[in-house]
Amino acid sequence: MAGFTPDEGETLIAQVIHQRTHVDRAATLELGLFTDVVPGETITEATINEPTGGGYARIVLTDASWNCSGGVADYAQQTFTVTTTDYSADVYGYFIASVGTAARLLYVEIDTNGPYDLNVDDTYKITPNITIG
Repeated sequence: MAGFTPDEGETLIAQVIHQRTHVDRAATLELGLFTDVVPGETITEATINEPTGGGYARIVLTDASWNCSGGVADYAQQTFTVTTTDYSADVYGYFIASVGTAARLLYVEIDTNGPYDLNVDDTYKITPNITIG
């Protein structure tokens, strides 16, 4: 993932590591798609725009399924499949958010090949790969 960690994600990471505060970091993370043209450092989980329709739903990323080694965390490829109707807006990229008392946006990746107009039966595949450093 060559994207960025927005401000609220940086705060959550610091709280988990330095304060052992896990209230906003439950046992899973979620992978989602966004329709914001240019999300910046101050975007939050509460303000990011996601597509609607077409059976869109975030994908749960379970903690035990991450492979972490040498400053890299990776996860098996995940697929969003558009069903029944087209997505409501073009997709500009994807994000990973925490699940907890107050969900927080951890990572955002703008897809430089996008935006994508996803219609019925289209798929969008993502292999989450995060390099720390």
